[in-house]
Amino acid sequence: MKKTIILFLLFSLVHVGILHAAPKIILKLDDLRINKNGSASSVTLDYLKLKGVKAGFGIIANGLDETALSFLTPYINATNAKGEKLFEFWHHGYDHKNPEFKGTGYDYQKLHFEKADSLFEKRLGIKMRSFGAPFNASDSITIRVLSENPKYKVIMLGSIIPARSTGILNLNQRVNLELSPGVPDSAYFVTNYLASKSKYSNYMIVQAHPPYFKPERLDEFKKVIEFLISEGCEFVLPYEYYKTTIANPEKK
Repeated sequence: MKKTIILFLLFSLVHVGILHAAPKIILKLDDLRINKNGSASSVTLDYLKLKGVKAGFGIIANGLDETALSFLTPYINATNAKGEKLFEFWHHGYDHKNPEFKGTGYDYQKLHFEKADSLFEKRLGIKMRSFGAPFNASDSITIRVLSENPKYKVIMLGSIIPARSTGILNLNQRVNLELSPGVPDSAYFVTNYLASKSKYSNYMIVQAHPPYFKPERLDEFKKVIEFLISEGCEFVLPYEYYKTTIANPEKK
């Protein structure tokens, strides 16, 4: 009888732990541009580097000048206490026009996608794995273009769910942080987080636009990061998360 009670209590504790497990957090931080060895996103990059918090930054290809590699190298090489990469830099379009990847046809999308991809490798030496369309506007042609470049495995906040045969994972479990682009609000996020916690128990994707943060809004972003840390959330990179899923052939 005593053994049965102990086993029941242990099961209950494990069950409660599962129910209250914190979701993984994928930070999708848009619109990184680099000019004259500087960036409007540098304050956010430095804050996350100091905190050891993983985040994905979307780079706009034609927003890179010849100083881009020099500026970005410390962030490309940044690691956390476990020796894991802190930042993933992902494809956020060639010119960030609206629309760039929705309703613009195959030839246009293919040219913009590959032109940007080539520029990322040439200027930064980066083989990107993840993509997020400007304004989150994409279509079935975008998925086709993405699937034709075997390096890319992730689309974030895509409007089309890729066929499993493409091997592309759509990370779309979004929890809103900003009232509008560049305007994070911690109270707004916490409300959304708590409302979504049971539905998105495996991961949440949290989008923000650091280049447009005013000082008080950067403080709101920091409050959100501190809240997520206090919740025990694990921050993961988009491609890092993909590698843990069944979309990754190596996991099958």
